[in-house]
Amino acid sequence: MNSRHVVCLIVLGLAALGVRHAVAQQDPFQKSACEDEFVKLRTDLEKRGIALKAAGEKKAAAPEFCRLLRNLTGTEVQMIKFLTEKKSACGIPDQVIKQATDSHTKSVAMREQVCKAAAGPPPPPPSQGLSGALGTSAFGAPPPEAGGGSGVFDTLTGNVLRQ
Repeated sequence: MNSRHVVCLIVLGLAALGVRHAVAQQDPFQKSACEDEFVKLRTDLEKRGIALKAAGEKKAAAPEFCRLLRNLTGTEVQMIKFLTEKKSACGIPDQVIKQATDSHTKSVAMREQVCKAAAGPPPPPPSQGLSGALGTSAFGAPPPEAGGGSGVFDTLTGNVLRQ
């Protein structure tokens, strides 16, 4: 796992502390509802972060990292949605939402890079070899659209015997 993954997890941890503090100031019923939903989302994020770390330690292939990052960023979206929708009900500070959003932006950028690498380079265009580059057929005759030429002695400009 690289330093970006660790930074993302630390930022989410700080966001969790901010939400816990904000939730602690609410009435007991709302505190329980807010805390329960937040703990569920945080646990899911931690689980996905641990899976990502394990994949990094075993040097997994790029497609697996791509899949794991897609899962992580999807859960981050759910967390941000929760934080923004429950902001007033749970007393979530703007700073916590900003930290989660910034972390998500970094995760998405990382996901794009990893998934692009997982897709591999685009296949090269079909090659016609040297004859295609020179505009001749593979057997020495000019391409059909050029017309003419039909022998072993044909050159790029036509039949040598006719010159």
